[in-house]
Amino acid sequence: MTGHGGRWSRVAFAALALPGAALAMDYSYVEGGFIARDNGLADDSGLRIAGSGAVHPQVALIGEFTDTGDFEQFSGGAVYHAPLARGLDWLAGATLEHADAGRADDTGYGLRAGLRWQFAKAFELAPELRYVDLFDSGDTSLRIAGLFRVAPRLDLQAALQGGDDDRFEAGVRYSFGVAAR
Repeated sequence: MTGHGGRWSRVAFAALALPGAALAMDYSYVEGGFIARDNGLADDSGLRIAGSGAVHPQVALIGEFTDTGDFEQFSGGAVYHAPLARGLDWLAGATLEHADAGRADDTGYGLRAGLRWQFAKAFELAPELRYVDLFDSGDTSLRIAGLFRVAPRLDLQAALQGGDDDRFEAGVRYSFGVAAR
């Protein structure tokens, strides 16, 4: 006879192994807009372009480019995501980071972990902890992003990030994946 612990472990394993369709959020999108940042190397505003593309039901490739005048940064990597409940995913990922700060440039790595929580059909919140190792410095920041649906595949996007890399972002996101909110 199997106890309750065995049943719950099977449920937890099934939630992590779901191929994604029933509880999936959209991980195929492109977004961009305004960024104002202060990361110790630059305190300026400019342009941000980012995107994600699902390559497996639980894996997406990610990329981001920011240009704030004297500081450019490119991030590219992958995230693993899985549903915790309907409308709630957890994610963890790693990135290769490259930054150009005028006379100096460096290549390093980044790590991130967070949640995506969709509620009231038109809203999504995404808190995330980020770590980036560039210029012999490990920078840790907490980022909270929000989305507001204005059309079936179009969202207004805003984010605040605080810690070693302070940011404010505002823009739009266009989703082109198969998962719909």
